[in-house]
Amino acid sequence: MPSWLVNAVKIITSEGVMEPLVVVLVGYAVRQLNRSHRQQVISELVIDIVDYIEEHYEEWGIRGSKKMERFLKLFGEEFRRRLGANPTQEEIQAARIKAEGYVQRARRQQLNMTPGPPA
Repeated sequence: MPSWLVNAVKIITSEGVMEPLVVVLVGYAVRQLNRSHRQQVISELVIDIVDYIEEHYEEWGIRGSKKMERFLKLFGEEFRRRLGANPTQEEIQAARIKAEGYVQRARRQQLNMTPGPPA
């Protein structure tokens, strides 16, 4: 093995280089894990809150945009309760989009299950 390569390996594997590198890699892994956990919490909350609102919106007397307002209020409260922090604007927007998509899929599925006129 060439001497320059041996020296390069010694420098790279030295404690002065490896310690900060390990700290950076562990920090990156923790951040990715936290981001993944937050996304999972968002997905769970969206489904639970949309189902809850769809079950109760008539008795509350709300429709249309009022349902989304209620969703966002409940989402913020539950997010803070579960994670101990406020959701970011990006997380709120992602939750809004997921909620609208979930409602649309449920409506389409309900329409497909409704019997049509006999053929």
